[in-house]
Amino acid sequence: MSRTKNLVLIALFAALVAIGAFIRIPMPLVPITLQFAFCLLAGEMLGVKGGTAVLIYVIMGLIGLPVFTEGGGFMYVLKPSFGYLLGMVTGTYLCGFISEIKPKNYLVRLLGAFAALLAVDVMGAAYMYVIYNYYLNITLPVSQLMISAVAVFLPTDVTWCVLVSLIAYKTEDARYRINR
Repeated sequence: MSRTKNLVLIALFAALVAIGAFIRIPMPLVPITLQFAFCLLAGEMLGVKGGTAVLIYVIMGLIGLPVFTEGGGFMYVLKPSFGYLLGMVTGTYLCGFISEIKPKNYLVRLLGAFAALLAVDVMGAAYMYVIYNYYLNITLPVSQLMISAVAVFLPTDVTWCVLVSLIAYKTEDARYRINR
């Protein structure tokens, strides 16, 4: 791929992730948004470069652009939900790395998506636990954390993993047939 095309695709996916932050369903601790779906799509379609798109999105928010679900700015790192953003960067890189192994294999792509989901949930829940219990001094038991920060999102996130992996697989399959 040409350098210009890579830059355009990275910018496009950074913008999609930003837009996904504002398409949301309100939930008690963290809203359900399309961010995760667009992060998966970035990893599945761009490979590890998708992680760069999500990293750029996070940097844009940290320097003050209001692209996060609740605004932007450096102090966002003290919000309990910031760990999910860190997880999305890590998860997108991981998803992209795995999907590059065998791009024309749906199960490999699905494995990459589930690896991303695991990274997002682990980093998001751990960060939220630390911020609530040690920064905000609000006791958040692990059982409540697992329900509010992980279990509530699982049905939607698993659905995104399956759908986005299928879209990426079918797109790669079509691209392969066209370029043959």
